[in-house]
Amino acid sequence: MWKMDNYGRVLKALRRSRVKREVLKYLCPIYPHSAYPALIAYAVDASYENVLGALRGLNGRYKPEDSLCGLGLVEEIPVGGAKLYRVKDVEICRSLET
Repeated sequence: MWKMDNYGRVLKALRRSRVKREVLKYLCPIYPHSAYPALIAYAVDASYENVLGALRGLNGRYKPEDSLCGLGLVEEIPVGGAKLYRVKDVEICRSLET
């Protein structure tokens, strides 16, 4: 079962980034399925680079430790040469709804 140890940091990261919020909103209803970053970008109307940054951090704009993967909200699943992303646990979605 998932336990949020850094609740304040998670809330701050989600409050500061529309893309992170939208990515999480997209991934929660499809759990336990995963999605390609390009599909997520299309669904949340954001650029592919911004979605990658929100998911795992990118250059100086998105810090890896404040990314959805870095915060422990989303996991990266390697499939062949590609990487898919999904929410780590459905409890994450339930915790953030309240």
